[in-house]
Amino acid sequence: MERALEMDEIQKLMRKYILTAICLVGLGLTVLGAQTIKAQRVWMDTTEYSHKASESIVNIINTYSPQLHVKMNKVVGYTTQTMYSYAPESPLSNMAADALLAIAKRHYGTDKVDFALTNFGGIRTFFPKGDLTLYYVYAAFPFENALVLVSLKGEHVLELFEHMALSRVEALAGVQLVIEEGKVKELLINGHPVDEKRTYHIATIDFLLGGGDRMTVLSKNTGTDYSGITLRDVMLQYITAFYEKGEPIPAKTDKRVVVIQKDNAS
Repeated sequence: MERALEMDEIQKLMRKYILTAICLVGLGLTVLGAQTIKAQRVWMDTTEYSHKASESIVNIINTYSPQLHVKMNKVVGYTTQTMYSYAPESPLSNMAADALLAIAKRHYGTDKVDFALTNFGGIRTFFPKGDLTLYYVYAAFPFENALVLVSLKGEHVLELFEHMALSRVEALAGVQLVIEEGKVKELLINGHPVDEKRTYHIATIDFLLGGGDRMTVLSKNTGTDYSGITLRDVMLQYITAFYEKGEPIPAKTDKRVVVIQKDNAS
């Protein structure tokens, strides 16, 4: 409960920070008339950009950044290696999918969740080796995507993986998948072949449920349950559980996903 209240306080502070900036930018556009705005992806750290900002933006940064720096520098876990995210599987993406599966099982019940699916696009940076601060969790998982449980018939589960075989594999847990030449060669869920007549329960995020990253197959579901838990909070619950036991964040690749292209296996 204490951790949840602390996270809520941080998110409120960040929203206040961002909304104030948006209001000032909006006011500037109203006064100056139509302008062309060029969007650019930047790091969360404002140090590099503060000297380029207007006086109003600098004032916002100076007002809120001391509080944010204190909270964002809190150590929430530690790693034994630098954890990157890359397809078809990686230490960071595997950890993210494993976390989604574990927290979903804790939330819904161990026997209520079959496997987990999240997207590589939602993981925006790496975890450094050593102490992991809250800053890096926010940097890697900056979006407000939330955990949702999706019920899907086995025939559509097969369709889901066939889609990934043809396009792009996403981060998975509870699954063993082999893709060869754009086709599903082997697919096991919890060690068993997919039963087309059975209903499977997938821990995923609302972004994918809504068709993000072309996951339109999920719209064929027979039911959904929104948890209200953001993916970032899922990660924090998972990471801090290890930290409180004095254990590092799990960092592994285990051949849960193998993609074979001609003579090249990955």
